[in-house]
Amino acid sequence: MTKIKLQKAIFLSFVTCTSLMASDVDLGTISVESSTIEVNSDLKTESSSVNIISEETIENVGSKNIIDILKTIPGMTNVARTGEILQFRFRGVGNQSFMGEEPGVAIIVDGVPVKSVSGGVRLNLQDIKTIKVVKGSASYLYGEAALSGAVIITTKRANTKNTSSIKAEVGSHGYKETEISTAHTLENFAFNLNGTYRKTDGYWTESEMWTKSVNGKFTYFLDDSSDVTFGADVTKKYDQTGSRGTVAGETEAKTNPKGDSDKGYTKDSGIDLNKYFVTYNKDFDNANLKVTGYKYEDLYDQISNPQDTDNDTSTSNVYVNESHDNLEQQGIKTEYTIEENKIASLIGLEYGEQKYTDKSKTLANYSSYNVRSRSTEKYYAGETSDTISEETTKAIYGEVKYGITEKLTTTVNARHNKQKKEYTTDKHDFDGSTWSDKVESNSNSFTNNAYRLGFNYNSSKAANIYTSVATGFETPDVSDLQETPSLKDQTSTTYEIGSRGVTKNSASYDVTVFQIDNKDIIAYEEGTYGFGSPMANVGDSRHRGLELSFKSDQKETFSYSLAYTYLRAKYTSHLPHIVSMQDRSSKTYDIVGNDIPRVSDHTINLFLNYRLTSNLKLISEIYAKSGYWADEMNTIKMDGYEVLNLQAKYDTKVSGNKLEFYFKIDNVLDEQYYRAAFLHRDKRGEQGIDREDLSLVVDPGRVYYTGVKYTF
Repeated sequence: MTKIKLQKAIFLSFVTCTSLMASDVDLGTISVESSTIEVNSDLKTESSSVNIISEETIENVGSKNIIDILKTIPGMTNVARTGEILQFRFRGVGNQSFMGEEPGVAIIVDGVPVKSVSGGVRLNLQDIKTIKVVKGSASYLYGEAALSGAVIITTKRANTKNTSSIKAEVGSHGYKETEISTAHTLENFAFNLNGTYRKTDGYWTESEMWTKSVNGKFTYFLDDSSDVTFGADVTKKYDQTGSRGTVAGETEAKTNPKGDSDKGYTKDSGIDLNKYFVTYNKDFDNANLKVTGYKYEDLYDQISNPQDTDNDTSTSNVYVNESHDNLEQQGIKTEYTIEENKIASLIGLEYGEQKYTDKSKTLANYSSYNVRSRSTEKYYAGETSDTISEETTKAIYGEVKYGITEKLTTTVNARHNKQKKEYTTDKHDFDGSTWSDKVESNSNSFTNNAYRLGFNYNSSKAANIYTSVATGFETPDVSDLQETPSLKDQTSTTYEIGSRGVTKNSASYDVTVFQIDNKDIIAYEEGTYGFGSPMANVGDSRHRGLELSFKSDQKETFSYSLAYTYLRAKYTSHLPHIVSMQDRSSKTYDIVGNDIPRVSDHTINLFLNYRLTSNLKLISEIYAKSGYWADEMNTIKMDGYEVLNLQAKYDTKVSGNKLEFYFKIDNVLDEQYYRAAFLHRDKRGEQGIDREDLSLVVDPGRVYYTGVKYTF
């Protein structure tokens, strides 16, 4: 099909969808989008692709991981692995990376921008009320992290009904969970409090994990139009191995899918997550002022890097590194909104400070091959490296939404962002005879602008067409600039056209066609797993696709929810891709025009819900992905897979209170597919790249969970 014919077909599909609806529309009061105000589910004037995941959907999924919740929307391209650190990826942006790199998605929790550690974030699932997902370049509102989107999370708060609940759950591989929560509203204040304990022995070898968390909010009503809210979340986590689950080669994946006890890179990770915020909210006649101050701590201790120091060549006998990675961030955000029938506006100010401290110590003598120097280097017990990275962000951003006619609304966003980044490292080294100290430092300032221009046309009471162009940016780390002074900002531009609405039988739909141009990708010069090689602007990529979601009325006896993604992501330019061979030589590949790895052409998530009786609800989920490449060279194609999950929920009344029982089976057909597949070097020494060089994470197969919840 020619480009012109394709564009005509897309346009006609939108016309057909919207012509099924009635004719007149009343926009009511126009609302602007905010990064601190609670999730607004009214999308009738929204000009970009946005998905709202409700509390009901979160409960229906019955997930143990936020990644499983995000699968319910189209455009999610995460690679699911094991361990505590999560990475969010949308529309294939960043899928060429494995770990350490920024994923290109901004995370906002109750207005607090949660920065990443080593390219990932750690979140508490139990306290989430709603999730708003903005896909596409979104730096116009959410800053430098939003190359491909933003995930805005609103946690639970007290409501007008005083409630408390107790929940207990058990499952496969020693899974246990207990949760106690309460929420109350009185004349002058409201509060909610939640306590959770979760533990699992894990499927993979030595993969024990546990979480202990206490969190809550307290809101004091100053008067009829203003309040102040205090929030706190104190969490302790333990992750026995962090990266456990990765096995080398397809043969080992089939014969030893749980992995060996000496193969995990990290071990005994202790994590403290502490989040505190205070928000002042003031409503005027047609305006709102919100000021949020926050402090966030992500404190992470671990031992890592197993080495064979006794040279018996059979197994690693000691972990040689101890590290303490602490992320501390604090700041303040102020937003003032004015909303009327024809026009709405927002002005926001943001000031944030981030400090990342990485203290590492060598515990034993060992030798290791250095990728950059192509030589073996020696390390000695007692060597230390202390690194401090500090970042200050100042930004002004805004949005103006104007109703040009009763049916046509335009939206303009802009953000002016200034950052200062400072980097200092202090190394204490031994060369075999003499100890020495070396201090290096660097600082850089960055100024970036981002924008969005969009339109929304309400063709009927229950349908609208939207289109937008938006930009995103990501600045390089100062430590990388010290090695590569010419390193440029990574940028993205997103073009979208879509239609959303409600059909005559009350089913809601949203279909979007998009293109993302990703420029000056910041990545390791030697590609995936190129640790030790400098960071570089390795090339550009283009991501094109179609996203479709369709949901029926969830209150009906039979209901469904469908999310489908068609995506093609390719490199449009790239440096020669370097692959390390077993003999420590290297090969280069021209990957321009290749597909970005770990991106399936087709992804589908389908929920079918059937209320058998007024008390019993049956839920089935089908998740399927087509095949994908495991490497940038496009030499190894991985098979797609399908997963079937089933659950049953039964609720009744005890003394007038709700008692709920539930049972869930994930991966009913026990398909042990590969959660993740990476090919980055010649591991086995055949002087070639094949399936025995893959790094694979094998899914546990069939698992079950059962529990009970009492609400009073």
